[in-house]
Amino acid sequence: MNSNLTRLLLVAGAIALGLKSPFRASVPPIQEVVFQAVWQEIDANYYDPQFGGKDWDAIGERYRQRLAAIETVEAFDDLMEEMLRELGDSHFSIASPAFNQLMPNSWRGGDVGMDLSVVGNRVIVHRVQPGGAAALAGIRAGQELISVGGERVSDLRKNVVNSGVFKNSLPYYLLEAVENRFFGPPGHQISCSFKLGRISQGMTYTVKLKSYEGRMSSQLGNLAETPMVLESRILDSNIQYLRFDLWFPSLMEEMRSIVREMDATTKGLIIDIRGNPGGIGLMATGLAGMLVDEEYEMGRMLLRRGHLNFNVYPQNGAYLGPVAVLVDNNSISTSEIFAADMQETGRARLFGTRTAGAALPSVFKKLPNNYYLQMAIADYTTQEGNRIEQLGVTPDEVVSLSRTKLRRGDDSVIEAARNWILRQSQ
Repeated sequence: MNSNLTRLLLVAGAIALGLKSPFRASVPPIQEVVFQAVWQEIDANYYDPQFGGKDWDAIGERYRQRLAAIETVEAFDDLMEEMLRELGDSHFSIASPAFNQLMPNSWRGGDVGMDLSVVGNRVIVHRVQPGGAAALAGIRAGQELISVGGERVSDLRKNVVNSGVFKNSLPYYLLEAVENRFFGPPGHQISCSFKLGRISQGMTYTVKLKSYEGRMSSQLGNLAETPMVLESRILDSNIQYLRFDLWFPSLMEEMRSIVREMDATTKGLIIDIRGNPGGIGLMATGLAGMLVDEEYEMGRMLLRRGHLNFNVYPQNGAYLGPVAVLVDNNSISTSEIFAADMQETGRARLFGTRTAGAALPSVFKKLPNNYYLQMAIADYTTQEGNRIEQLGVTPDEVVSLSRTKLRRGDDSVIEAARNWILRQSQ
């Protein structure tokens, strides 16, 4: 399983499906089975038994009638994505064999040594690892990626838009598609072009991948091992900075240790979850418990049958000083749940850009013929009864990445959070 798809499987599951099909013999049998499996799975397990007032039976029948005229695999995939969009929710998608057109490469141990972010429609170099492959090739923070491996970023974006993914998640899928083009074994060479400004000429670089020596996640259900980041450092003026790119259980104890080591001399804590697409939802309550001294309910998952409270319990060694949380358009799911709670409770101040608005807990179900169905299994509301889905979380201070500052080695969002924290101690 390629690493990009692994990062999409936030909660994984697999089922064996043996379903009767109502379709005509002229329809390819595998399409009958996949269609019926998807429709029936949603019919049985969608979190809202009323389907938001929509007639799921009628929707299914309408698309069944269209299925008979489908002649290509691509048309079938488009039909399935169109049916799922009828629900109007995130975390509903079909990962089909055609998904490989967006994510054709498997992660093979090569490390490009840079982090990218999506600013508007542009893919920008956010960080470059000193001594890494990108740095050795001459790539610098603040540059805009124009093409990689002969594919233009603008064309990749069109492919992502045409793939039918949830529109709020377009920046995430674009970033995943771009990063997938930098996958390969150590020693593999990749040609890419960047430019500094909108009117500047593009420059071509050849990146020779180095061997990845960073942190790997542990396997969890259908989730294969994947690279992940946990960065902790002390900024100027004794401010603790913590960044991680997945809400994964194996990180929790180390994160607790980092917070517990903070003392009265620490001016504040910056938690950077930009580019973090989510993970295990209840981890948000665990981290919140390290920042409060009273028990409370963060929010509630509304399931098809019953609900699940997200209760926060104070933990020993909690840090009670100023906290800033950094978010962007690729802060998704659990990251949005955590950010919304920190904002609603007033426990933290948010900096960055609006989150994706794709916050529904989901599972992946394995279907025949290497298809996967991602489907939401619950709705989520905050402690004040607000939904994040579709809306996202708007930061208290909206700050975009500045390419000029990145070229100087500065991150405008971290800078804004740092300045706010310092004002709290004056």
